[in-house]
Amino acid sequence: MHEFFDHTGDIGVRLSGATLAELFESASAAFVESLTDPAAVEPRRAEEVAVEAPELDLLLVDFLSELLYRFDTRGWITADAEVDVREKDGGWLLDGTLRGERLDPDRHGIKVLVKAITYHALHVRREAGLWKADVVFDI
Repeated sequence: MHEFFDHTGDIGVRLSGATLAELFESASAAFVESLTDPAAVEPRRAEEVAVEAPELDLLLVDFLSELLYRFDTRGWITADAEVDVREKDGGWLLDGTLRGERLDPDRHGIKVLVKAITYHALHVRREAGLWKADVVFDI
C-alpha cells in the first residue's frame, strides 16, 4: 500500500506492507504511478531483478533506482513486481521478477519524469506489525 504526501518540488511516498516483500512491491507500484497511469501498463514480459545493499533503507533506494534506470535506458515500465527480500552476509538482498512492458507513448501518458530516488526523509521501519517506509522522488 502507498500514499503520496506533499513535498516541496518533489514526490513523497509513504509505503507499507505486512512483509518486506510487500513493502518493496508497494514501492514499485508507487514509482510507476508517479510516472503514468498504472492501469495502462500491461505485464507483457518478465525480467529478473537482483539488488544488494548493506542496509535495508539503502536497498529500497537501490531497488527504486534500478526501476528508474530501466525506465531511463530502455523505457521499461513495471506492471507488477514479485520480490523476495532477505538478510544476506550482514547486508540485504532483493531478488525477484518484474512484469511489464516498454513505454508506449500512445498508451502511457507521462505525468512527471523522476530524476532520482533521494535519501531525503528516507526511513524504513517496523511499526505496529507492519513494515513502513518514507521515500522521496526527485522530479
